[in-house]
Amino acid sequence: MALPAPGIPGASSLPLRDAGRRGYPGAMPKILVVDDEPAIREALRGILLRQGYVVVEAGTVREALAQADPADAPDAALVDLRLPDGEGTEVLEKFRARGLPTTVVLISGHGTIAAAVAAVRGGAFDFLEKPLDRDRTLITVRNAVHQASLLSRVSQSGEGFPTESKLMREVLDEAGRLAASPAPILIQGETGSGKEVLARWIHRTGPQAGGPFVALNCAALPENLAESELFGHVKGAFTGAESTRKGKFQAADGGTLFLDEVGDLPAPLQAKLLRALEDGTVEPVGSDRPVPVRVRVIAATHRDLQAKVREGGFREDLLFRIAGLPLRIPPLRQRPEDVALLGQRFLDEARVRQGWTAEPMGKAFRESLLAHAWPGNVRELRWAVERAALLAGPAMPGP
Repeated sequence: MALPAPGIPGASSLPLRDAGRRGYPGAMPKILVVDDEPAIREALRGILLRQGYVVVEAGTVREALAQADPADAPDAALVDLRLPDGEGTEVLEKFRARGLPTTVVLISGHGTIAAAVAAVRGGAFDFLEKPLDRDRTLITVRNAVHQASLLSRVSQSGEGFPTESKLMREVLDEAGRLAASPAPILIQGETGSGKEVLARWIHRTGPQAGGPFVALNCAALPENLAESELFGHVKGAFTGAESTRKGKFQAADGGTLFLDEVGDLPAPLQAKLLRALEDGTVEPVGSDRPVPVRVRVIAATHRDLQAKVREGGFREDLLFRIAGLPLRIPPLRQRPEDVALLGQRFLDEARVRQGWTAEPMGKAFRESLLAHAWPGNVRELRWAVERAALLAGPAMPGP
């Protein structure tokens, strides 16, 4: 059945915008309809309102992007592929770059199989051809809203991975595909580039999301306590072991264990880590009973592990085991598009923590951020912005 013609009774009666939105009882999903043809917008608005959705409209890319408010983003968007001021894929790309949980369905009167495949590969939830079929449109919207709710839960912790970098977006796309697998992942990248943030993002998007995320910095492990820290110990296993204690593996059971700087793991523990990965069991210090664990391991390092293998400092069989699904996170200097984006985010967070109003950064400060090479990557950027916000004081709209 094709969409009804304009003029559906009640189609112009929009419900109150905040009535039942996310965070309110009986939340009603919000749908953004983007099309330059008023008749199409009116027809879509009519059938969506009758299903109880909140509907907002836009006729251009610019108007659509005005709805990209993280505090009140649409749950789903129906976006025409051809718009007066650009392509519908621009809306998709910008929404994703801003880390919004909005799912985007592209629509077009010029649809082809090739365009559909390209849209989905680009991150579109689905692709609908005009004339739109009413039933299929409603089913697609319902499914898109469900997907949006999942994405929203992923981003609620505030630890999303906002980016406007095509290079970083490709890494996230790959990470999203790898997240569904229980196999170990190795994240490689420079110090401060965001390896743990990416690991947490993978955890929240994968099947382990309902379990714990446990992080362990292998470079900071005291050698005499490293085995106990990782695998636990039983009472009396060594001097000072006054009670039985679970290690990080058991603490992460049912979730994800993040081994940061795994290249610095002491040699004796590398064999035991390999056994734990292969057998799915750990043996606490002082015990001869293996304990089964169900853990997804994500390892990270800034070191060249192949070189360490050649030097005899890292087991080759362990490298093969943890690097089955490798990811490389680019340094900040290779994704300059993210400098201002992250800088503004860190500035807002710093000013709010200090009890001041979050304001856009000043032009001079923005230019100074863009001019720096950031050898310390995102970590250096965060602390530089934090310091600048503290020194600027509450009277300034931004450093």
